[in-house]
Amino acid sequence: MEEFLKKIRPILEYIPEVQRPIREITFKEKLKWTALVLIVYFLMGTIDIYTAGATIPAQFEYLQTIFASKIGTLITLGIGPIVTAGIIMQLLVGSELIKLDLSKPENRASFQGLQKLFGIFLCFMESIMFVSVGAFGALSGSTMWLVIAQVALGAILVIYLDEIVSRYGIGSGIGLFIAAGVSQTIFVGAFGPGGYLWKFFDAMVQGAIGTAFEFLLPILGTIIVFLIVVYAESMRVEIPLAHGRVRGAVGKYPIKFIYVSNLPVILAMALFANVQLVGLMVQSKLGYPLLGSFVDGRAVSGIAYYFATPYGLTSVLADPIRAIIYTILMIMFCIIFGMFWVETSGLDAKSMAKKMGSMNMAIKGFRKSNKSIENRLKRYILPITVMSSAFVGLLASGADFMGALGGGTGVLLTVSIVYRMYEQLVQEQVSELHPALGKFLKK
Repeated sequence: MEEFLKKIRPILEYIPEVQRPIREITFKEKLKWTALVLIVYFLMGTIDIYTAGATIPAQFEYLQTIFASKIGTLITLGIGPIVTAGIIMQLLVGSELIKLDLSKPENRASFQGLQKLFGIFLCFMESIMFVSVGAFGALSGSTMWLVIAQVALGAILVIYLDEIVSRYGIGSGIGLFIAAGVSQTIFVGAFGPGGYLWKFFDAMVQGAIGTAFEFLLPILGTIIVFLIVVYAESMRVEIPLAHGRVRGAVGKYPIKFIYVSNLPVILAMALFANVQLVGLMVQSKLGYPLLGSFVDGRAVSGIAYYFATPYGLTSVLADPIRAIIYTILMIMFCIIFGMFWVETSGLDAKSMAKKMGSMNMAIKGFRKSNKSIENRLKRYILPITVMSSAFVGLLASGADFMGALGGGTGVLLTVSIVYRMYEQLVQEQVSELHPALGKFLKK
């Protein structure tokens, strides 16, 4: 694989990229870039795709929360191609079908370039899939290719917006777009005209207590998920540290319970959505329900049926077996993606031990060697990775079953993303006020 990357490296150099900053970006500048990208993203969500009058079916709207998209606009695909490319590349590296030493900076840079190229390719592939399954209604030959080009172009722009945020802003574009879209959905769903809050008060005035509770349940579900995620984000295991050169200097290395953040849920949901999309395309083009039968764009049987979210208590009670299988699948894939992510993103015990060793730190009571630190960290990182991945998978499923506003998974992701952004904001402020401490925190 390393030889292949060397050969393809000249091709990757021709792919346009956002220039890396040549100086330290200040906190205010990062806020400005993040806000600017968010404004552009919202503006893209107001620009409709030209479809020559074709009607866009409403049944594809369920994909919007997962992909942080808005069907029928330039962000129809949203973060779909970026996340799908990440899923496939992670699976290839994590399963060692592609053997690659990502500890080498040149290999990591080439791998990221290849993933970006693959993401651009998927922009066109997913555009073709969306149009083929009728997401833009019945289209003629020339109009069909025009729509495909518009959707693909919008998705490519999203890739570069994500790159701008990653290099000049705060957090990641993927997280920012998900949080922005879900927050908008929650606000409109609760307080907008015809929102659940107004429906609740109207039902109470009419004396329909049962109906009022049904309208209140999504709001309560949203609040419960919010509180659980905030509490879980604050949970951590603290490992006592000692400085290798300064006698008596001690500290603590915190390992968060939500160690892999929200990435496993994002990847799992994107995989589930792609199963739906591929199954729908196969049935519409070949007339054969390879992954399951679909009615009005939604799976009603087969494998795809169990990969589709049973949203709300009504759906869960109608088929509890499906809800159980869906929860098991969600937990299982969250664990798989969580473990792959730890190994490929430098969060594994070996990488963390190397970082701590470079800072002349050692675990209190143990010899100062990278191997000793690695063995100790393995006792914490692997179990926490599995437990936290299973926890976010279970919480995402349960939140969807409660019918939380913005989708249970969407609320989970949004709260976690905003919490992480808040932590990064605090860290950025510390870095500006105390540069030495800021460099230590970023290591």
